[in-house]
Amino acid sequence: MNRREILVSRLSRLVSIPTVNPPGESYEDAAGLIAEWLRDAGMKVDLIRIPEDWLEKNYPYSPQHKGHPRILVYAHTGRRDRVLHFNGHYDVVPPGTGWSVTEPFKPLVKDGRMYGRGTTDMKGGIVSAVTALEEILSEDIVDTSDLGLEAAFVPDEESGGDGTKYLVEEAGVRPSYVVIAEPSTLRRIAIGHKGFVRGLIHVYGRQVHGSVPFMGENAFEKACMLLGSFKPAYEENVIKPRVSKYPIIPEEAKHPTLNLGGQAESTSHKDNIVPGEFVFSFDRRVLPEENVEEAARELKEYLEKAAERTGARVKVEILSMVPGSVTPPDSELVLKASEAMSSVTGRQPQILVSTGRTDQVYYSAHGSSVVVMGPGAEGTAHMPDEYTLIEELNGFVDVYKYLARLLASSRSEGRGI
Repeated sequence: MNRREILVSRLSRLVSIPTVNPPGESYEDAAGLIAEWLRDAGMKVDLIRIPEDWLEKNYPYSPQHKGHPRILVYAHTGRRDRVLHFNGHYDVVPPGTGWSVTEPFKPLVKDGRMYGRGTTDMKGGIVSAVTALEEILSEDIVDTSDLGLEAAFVPDEESGGDGTKYLVEEAGVRPSYVVIAEPSTLRRIAIGHKGFVRGLIHVYGRQVHGSVPFMGENAFEKACMLLGSFKPAYEENVIKPRVSKYPIIPEEAKHPTLNLGGQAESTSHKDNIVPGEFVFSFDRRVLPEENVEEAARELKEYLEKAAERTGARVKVEILSMVPGSVTPPDSELVLKASEAMSSVTGRQPQILVSTGRTDQVYYSAHGSSVVVMGPGAEGTAHMPDEYTLIEELNGFVDVYKYLARLLASSRSEGRGI
């Protein structure tokens, strides 16, 4: 088979495994397949199982993980103190409804595209990275005694990055250079991402029979009043005045953002009950320049002041916090990644900070230099009829190989080739 046929075959096999998170279906099958490819490429592979007690403390959808082992695929060869390391996640979001071209886990190739859940986000990136590593080693592109090669393919990125977090913080894998193969397309390289604070807002009332609402206190109505007081003040004083200095698109994304009510419910679950508690979620995206703990404290403060103004009784529950992260634009890795992509595509890539979180933050917190670049079709991740472009898969194999050559050359010559 030629390279394109290999990429299509590998991605088809991987997409056919429904690694849905939550709860974490078929993770062992996906990990085993990826490990097989990496061993065949000539790398040593360790399969690292995340302990159950660690997951209970860290997995945000616990206890849904029970009965679904979390396996990290960690492959390595050559020196361990100067390493080019590829990262990708094999879990995918639930398929949802509205698929029309094919079923989510029955990949279909049509008109230069492969359709299926995870083709763009981000099993395509895994396949390109594995194939690049295979060719780097078989073609002796780098001397691995000078530049080691690693790969980590992990679960649970779609629930906050527990796989990479465990790899770095508990297993102690802390490479020099990291390429996260999340979809950027061949036009862009992400050098960082926003952080986030996520949680729930509980609004309390008094539950009574729905036929006598005057005897109770409707928690849903109190929540509406609370938001009417909270959101205008928060947007005016927090969201609008703050602007990142980093390149972020679109222009509106240079500000912090707040999404409310992605999850919302009355705990009574019945239409003839006056709800005594109403719960809704918040997702506050944090600029790289902001402190994530301060953002959480500030959000709670604004909500509590709005509660005082409206007479609402509230509890703010923080479920997870991840800081933003940025690799300096003039760092060696960013410059050489840009050179690699421009050499392969013939055009200069756009350098930006991503609005969505990636696993970059876990590596950069421990000194790794990180870029995010991988194959995909813009605007299709998490959507029905998700697809990727075969040409993107193939192009990134060349980009990754070129980058490895540049990093190896810079060591021996003190400059790029």
